[in-house]
Amino acid sequence: MSKRWHRIGAGVAAAGLLTASTMALGLPWDIDMADSQAKEAFDHRMPDLPRGVVSQKNIVSPNHFTPNVTRGSEASKQLLAPVSNAKRLAKGKEMYQIYCYPCHGDRGGATDGLGPIAWTEAAPARFKGIPYLAGDSGVLKDRTDQWVYVTIRNGGGNMPPYGQAMNDEEMWSIVHYLRTLPNAKQAKPVGATEGAQ
Repeated sequence: MSKRWHRIGAGVAAAGLLTASTMALGLPWDIDMADSQAKEAFDHRMPDLPRGVVSQKNIVSPNHFTPNVTRGSEASKQLLAPVSNAKRLAKGKEMYQIYCYPCHGDRGGATDGLGPIAWTEAAPARFKGIPYLAGDSGVLKDRTDQWVYVTIRNGGGNMPPYGQAMNDEEMWSIVHYLRTLPNAKQAKPVGATEGAQ
């Protein structure tokens, strides 16, 4: 009988040592996040802006942002594009490579096909319906600058809107850059003469 009690006693002692060792390892480091001295984000009044700072509604909606219009509306036809120059073309190319290349390809599909996420026979899981912008089958020759600008800003079809990502200057710079691509100039309306608008 005494061997049996020795075994039970040894088992209880071992269990006690294991329990004590885990408690010793856990304290005082076992305070979890729920028991910590946390501060809520708006527990106290936020300080005012420093003197001379002008607040904005939203960083991605900068001041001097053109009011929104619907593609093809009379208001959209009245939008005035800034004059094209070398600086705007360089900015347009940069913005095109960031935002447009993945779908429309390096040159609007004119020379090397659409971008890496556009549908092809070899990649049927990619996005279908992305148009060629430039070249013989490009859609730009049939679109006004205002139509292209509003499409960049508000999206259309499969295209997402980029008005939250770019300001007006950047979106217009893309329009100017697109017009430099092969066969991407806007075609004259049927019956238009050189001097007519």
